[in-house]
Amino acid sequence: MAMAGSDAKFVGSIPEKYDAYLGPFLFEPYAADFVQRLALREGDRVLELACGTGILTRRIAAALPRSGQLTATDLNQPMLDYARRKLLPDPRLEWRVADASKLPFPDDTFDHVVCQFGVMFFPDKPAALREALRVLKPAGELSFNVWDSTQQNSYVELADAVVAEFFPGNPPTFFQVPFGYHDQETIRSTMVEAGFAGVRVSEVALEGRSPTAMDAAVGLVEGCPLIVAIEERGVTDPRPIVEAVAKKLASAFGDAPLRCQLGVVWTAGKKP
Repeated sequence: MAMAGSDAKFVGSIPEKYDAYLGPFLFEPYAADFVQRLALREGDRVLELACGTGILTRRIAAALPRSGQLTATDLNQPMLDYARRKLLPDPRLEWRVADASKLPFPDDTFDHVVCQFGVMFFPDKPAALREALRVLKPAGELSFNVWDSTQQNSYVELADAVVAEFFPGNPPTFFQVPFGYHDQETIRSTMVEAGFAGVRVSEVALEGRSPTAMDAAVGLVEGCPLIVAIEERGVTDPRPIVEAVAKKLASAFGDAPLRCQLGVVWTAGKKP
């Protein structure tokens, strides 16, 4: 994922906790939805941007015809390393470190460019979209999803408020990044300005389910760069914060399992 500052630090134990706690809760439901929206054909070449820990990668590899090829990329080496270790070797699958705004691939290479929950992190979104257009074959398609607003994802709105109480006057702002790029008209116009045709933008609401509220809290606090911002504020033991978040989530959404609504914005567009 192309990010800056502490927002880029998917390091240490973050990839493992991201995958273990946030994966089943937030990302697996949308990975299943994502693959159902792709019309994968024999011989298709697919490029995945910001593949993270490989949650969508695994789904695409399972759905891809035997003659297809998948190139999974991420700018963050620890996330890519974790994904590579997690997935079984597959001759159709290649792993590459790549910056979405400067892709190391020739023009007209891929039938699909896909990205799950990565575009909102790209510092230069127009450049990344133009690069996706460049590497697509004529009539190839870019598909991506991004989180809708925190109002449409109230679990994170609650968690963010709890964390802020521990840092009066200087709250971490990490969640503003992944939940800050959802305006449909902005997304549509940026796609059109980048050169895409037939742009489609829609909301997709699914249910998120976590085995316990504590699992969800560990993921939301320690499974993303929020934990880096917390540690930068001098906290050496995040357990009181995690416990407070878990208590709030359990009160709002239940426990064992926790169930809540998730909201994303789905976008797709073709290369003319």
